[in-house]
Amino acid sequence: MMNKETFSVYMKILFLAIIFMCPAEFASAPTKDFTLKVMMLRKGMKYAEERYYKMEYERFITDLGRRESGNNWKCINRFGFFGEWQFAESTVQFLGFKQVNLKKLRSNPATFPPELQEKALESLIKVNNYLLRDYEHYIGKTIAGVTVTKSGMIAAAHLGGATSVKKFLKSGGHLDRKDALGTAVSNYMKKFGFYDLDL
Repeated sequence: MMNKETFSVYMKILFLAIIFMCPAEFASAPTKDFTLKVMMLRKGMKYAEERYYKMEYERFITDLGRRESGNNWKCINRFGFFGEWQFAESTVQFLGFKQVNLKKLRSNPATFPPELQEKALESLIKVNNYLLRDYEHYIGKTIAGVTVTKSGMIAAAHLGGATSVKKFLKSGGHLDRKDALGTAVSNYMKKFGFYDLDL
């Protein structure tokens, strides 16, 4: 997987390659045409970077959905968690999706369709990212054998809540909460630690 530093290096190499391919233009005095080309190049690089992060985000949420429900948006588990990303009713209600409840879903899964579930997930990721903003100094450190990354923290917060992630980090890995199925916060932090999220 290409991380941010690698991507930046590739962009610099691309820029230098363009300079070497067009030496006459870059050696001469700047013109309107030259300035326009530089602006277009910068715009192209910005677009490529945005596409890269969008692809990484899509890969992350798809893999998270696969782990949670096998990407089945109609899934309801025995503990009452539902949807592709196995939301708790209290979570979606807190996020503002007041019309969604377990009783309605059992009779009609279409009350919480895939596009609405993705919006709920996006909101939850933003909330967790905000709650973990003061813990970003742990990124890059290894705790209990797990290298801490942004994507790992976000996935672990999805599993056990941001508070569980904070406790895991602050305790040096000694407080490693598990969900009802026995999956630990550290498990998600490790499993989902290889995505380049720009949140």
